Amino acid sequence: MKPTFALDLSRDQIALLHRTPKGWLSIGEVAFDAADLDASLSYLRTTALGLSPLGMATKIILPASQILYTEVHAPGPSREEKRRQIAAALEGRTPYAVEDLVFDWSGKGATVKVAVVARETLDEAEAFAVAHRLNPVS
Repeated sequence: MKPTFALDLSRDQIALLHRTPKGWLSIGEVAFDAADLDASLSYLRTTALGLSPLGMATKIILPASQILYTEVHAPGPSREEKRRQIAAALEGRTPYAVEDLVFDWSGKGATVKVAVVARETLDEAEAFAVAHRLNPVS
C-alpha cells in the first residue's frame, strides 16, 4: 500500500502533502515554532481526512541533514553478509553505535549506496506523527 500522505519535516516548516495523479500537492504548512502548532496540525489532519474519508496513511520525509548517504564496499555474497559488511564499515562514521542505526542499501555490485539514520531520529519523527494522529507507516 502506498501512503497517500506525506509529513515533510525536511524544510523550515512542517508540511503535509497529498499524493495525486499529478504528484505530491501541499495541503498546508506550519512553522515548527508556531504558537498554535497542535491546532494547526489538527486542521491539516482534518483537511487530509476530507480528501481521504476512509483514513490516511502517512510517510515521513526526514531532513537530509539527518541522513548519512555513503558508499560502502560490501561484496557479500549473501544479503546477510552484505549487512554485516556495511555495519562494520559504519563503525565510527557517526556519533551513534552501529546497533543504534538503521540503514538500507541499493546496488548489486561490490560497492553499494547506503542511507543511514539514527534509530532515535526515526523514533522521534514517528512519535511526533503519532501524537498528531497522522498514522505514520513505514
